[in-house]
Amino acid sequence: MRYLLLGLLMLLTFTSTAAFAQDPTPTPTLFDSARYDNLPEAINLAGYPQIGFPSAPVSVVIYGAFDDLASGQFYRESYPTLVQRLHTGEIRITYVPLTGRGTIPTGRGAARAALCAAEQNRFFLYHDLLFMLQAQYLTEAFAGARLIEAANQLGLDRTRWDACMVSDRPDNTLQNAESLVQSLPLFGALPFVTINEVPTLTDPSSLNAGIAYEVARNVSTFEAILSGATEEPTPFVSDDPLATAEPTPLVLEIDPLAGDQIPPPFTIDLPAGWRFGYNAIVLQDLDALRVIPLAIYTGPVTGGTGTIVLLWGFPNVLPATGAAATDESVPVNANLFTDGLRLLRLAVVEPTCNIGTDLRRDYSVGGLAASGTQFAAVDCPSGLPDTRGWFAGLQQFSLNFVFYAYAEPISAMDGAAAGELQAILDTVRFELPEATATPTTP
Repeated sequence: MRYLLLGLLMLLTFTSTAAFAQDPTPTPTLFDSARYDNLPEAINLAGYPQIGFPSAPVSVVIYGAFDDLASGQFYRESYPTLVQRLHTGEIRITYVPLTGRGTIPTGRGAARAALCAAEQNRFFLYHDLLFMLQAQYLTEAFAGARLIEAANQLGLDRTRWDACMVSDRPDNTLQNAESLVQSLPLFGALPFVTINEVPTLTDPSSLNAGIAYEVARNVSTFEAILSGATEEPTPFVSDDPLATAEPTPLVLEIDPLAGDQIPPPFTIDLPAGWRFGYNAIVLQDLDALRVIPLAIYTGPVTGGTGTIVLLWGFPNVLPATGAAATDESVPVNANLFTDGLRLLRLAVVEPTCNIGTDLRRDYSVGGLAASGTQFAAVDCPSGLPDTRGWFAGLQQFSLNFVFYAYAEPISAMDGAAAGELQAILDTVRFELPEATATPTTP
């Protein structure tokens, strides 16, 4: 089985058709306990809760207050836009809680309760419940019994939460927040939001436009890296210090290779005995001849040999249609399913094999949502072993990535191999690298 890849950077134009509604008291949204699944939460040094991957290229800071009706309106009408961006890995949110800014009593108690939930990585779910209570009960929203009921609903360790509530830790964070806003020369009415430290309007369209601009600006780093690749190919080896267990560099014997060794923009933890390598392949795609960055990871799994092939930086050859072409709420990953099928047959599996695929399925890579399906390649005339696996495509930094995971012999996938391959994919963490100086021409 031969493995090829294709590479072409493509900046996507972000548009939004969402309008910022003006009704201050819409029907409360149903609580979704799985809303932040697979998103890491943390508390920064100042005590402010954070959510999202640390590698996200865009930092969004929300200054809000649970006793403020405008903050509640922002939560209902604009915040869902940010949650979508969290799951694509584009942004990381920091929430700076303020009190005494609105008309609802006991807002400070609500903020303290949420900060104590943050100590158990539940701030943002508790934050959701508080704003739902605000919309439903208004001035009676934050009665003590309701704050306790919210803690119980989230399954918080009540011993820890109660101890926090009688401590001065949440008060220290609230004091830090007040001091911070006093030092901000452009600080205005709540909610106040910054994107990479630049204040922004808080309607969904403005948030989307600001985030899209910052993502596109960071993607230029990749263009600098790609355009600065050395013109004289070097031996195909890798010294990636981020792979674990000192995996052996893998020498690829694929023709025609371009010789461009561009590491993909993420870290991945490889088990002992696994090898890896980077290159680029010249591929005749449906509409053009392209050079595509390639990464291959291979090593032992239970019952055989596992392989993960990555194709990245390629365009969506088939344009989005219908709602996907104009509505950002339609995930780009859905279109990557079609790309994954195309590249499976063009680049990953020998075309003379008998190739079968399943219906579209949802997968994950590094905790991020991905789109793909299962595939099998059998009865290859060249005598290559039968294999079975899946692919998962997603977009990061406005670049497309498709991971193909499979094992040989095919019987290995009936055992633990599939879980072992997914465990490796779970360790992927996308990181935007720093641009380096263009190498001099020999």
